[in-house]
Amino acid sequence: MKKTWCKDDLIYLKPKHDVLVAIDSDGCVFDSMTIKQRIFHTGIIQFWSLAAVESEFRKVAEWTALFSPWRGLNRFELLLRILQGVSKYIPACTNPPSTDALEAFAKSGVPLSADELAKRIERTGDPELTRALEWSRSVSKEIAAVSQMPVFAGVSVGLEKIRTAADSIVVSQTDEAALVHEWRNAGLEKFVDVIAGAELGSKIESLGTAMKGRYAPDKTLMVGDAPGDLETARAVGCLFFPIIPGDEPASWVELREEALPRLLNGTFCGAYQENLIARFNTVLSEVPPWAE
Repeated sequence: MKKTWCKDDLIYLKPKHDVLVAIDSDGCVFDSMTIKQRIFHTGIIQFWSLAAVESEFRKVAEWTALFSPWRGLNRFELLLRILQGVSKYIPACTNPPSTDALEAFAKSGVPLSADELAKRIERTGDPELTRALEWSRSVSKEIAAVSQMPVFAGVSVGLEKIRTAADSIVVSQTDEAALVHEWRNAGLEKFVDVIAGAELGSKIESLGTAMKGRYAPDKTLMVGDAPGDLETARAVGCLFFPIIPGDEPASWVELREEALPRLLNGTFCGAYQENLIARFNTVLSEVPPWAE
């Protein structure tokens, strides 16, 4: 049993089918978004001394993480957006966090992992990046202490059905070790060929590597719950199926009963996919409710 995966597992992936299904993890397979974000937000309050504006902060952080177009971002990108939201939406915070160094890291083009952040800190000694890394390590320990993340209804039978007709991989921006731990604990690891976390690259990089020379775009499906998953599908040119936030079990039924057959018989692209994306785009808002 593999402890974790690496880029070579994607580069040398051996197809068993001509169809590939790539699946996100948090908020798509695992009902973990609220649990993890609560841990993330408490940690931010502690590390950035935001207790004086805790109520306002949690409102901003929850919208950013769960109900905005930034849902599903890598933890460091999401941290950046949340801290920027403090400056934008909480006037009572008289000393908002500095985000310049974190923004530069997020835009650097390297995998946004704790290891890469540690390398950047070695070169720069930046105190804000050091704080971000300490926060990340702290919340990772707390998340690891959660015995098992709940799985959405319908996921196991859905993954099993996908496995009979397609190759399947996990593409996520969650830390690789934590990702493997969650899939293994839930008994879902057996349904996928590779589990690709943040250390293996962005979702676009991981899916693009898996597809290269093996799977045609119209034979590849990205399954996810966040705008970043749709952007990934568009970037590599493949198809997209949304797991609708708040309606996840029904989404898994549709994936199993209608979307997968359409993927296999060539009728997924076109009106069916356009209707799926239109539904998906109504769920998340670019403007927080208190600013409308």
